[in-house]
Amino acid sequence: ESGFGRSVADVMFELIEELHTLERKADQQQVEIRRLLFHLEDRLKPVDVVFLYQIIDWVGELSDRAERVGSRLQILTTR
Repeated sequence: ESGFGRSVADVMFELIEELHTLERKADQQQVEIRRLLFHLEDRLKPVDVVFLYQIIDWVGELSDRAERVGSRLQILTTR
């Protein structure tokens, strides 16, 4: 049993579920943004395109890591 009260654990579980939902949404948005950028590539400088794709990757990695933190927190609190 963890040291958290039931209501705190419930709130944490709901927040972690919301985090998973937001991460899935971020993944979908990343695909859409990449698609849009692909169609704009010929109007932009190549170096700008490279940097924009890198930023998209970084944001995707950030959301993935946030989801992993939520999953680990859930594991820690259920022990």
